[in-house]
Amino acid sequence: MHAAAKLLSLCLLSLGLLVATQSGCGAPADEPLGPEEIRLKITGADTDAARDAIQTELENLSDLPGNHNTSMRWASGQPLTIKFGPVADPQKFADKVKFGKVDKIEDRTVFITYTN
Repeated sequence: MHAAAKLLSLCLLSLGLLVATQSGCGAPADEPLGPEEIRLKITGADTDAARDAIQTELENLSDLPGNHNTSMRWASGQPLTIKFGPVADPQKFADKVKFGKVDKIEDRTVFITYTN
């Protein structure tokens, strides 16, 4: 019985990790920002295709195109949260966004409504 309980516990832990990874919950997008990072809060990006399109566009929006750091977190009914860098000036970044409408900028957080 003891071995069966351990096996069940291990299976449940593995399943939990798999679900968290697949839902984006394990990403560090809500961790504190570094000096050259911004946070994006994007509403309307509710599908894998939308998230993939945003990821593709972000590749050219960092201060070093093709060399950037990105982490994403998403959950049903919540905005897509992305920690992204390097970006020195959030306003200059926002001016280059083509995948949605920039609603506002608060400190180093850019709020966007996805429109593509």
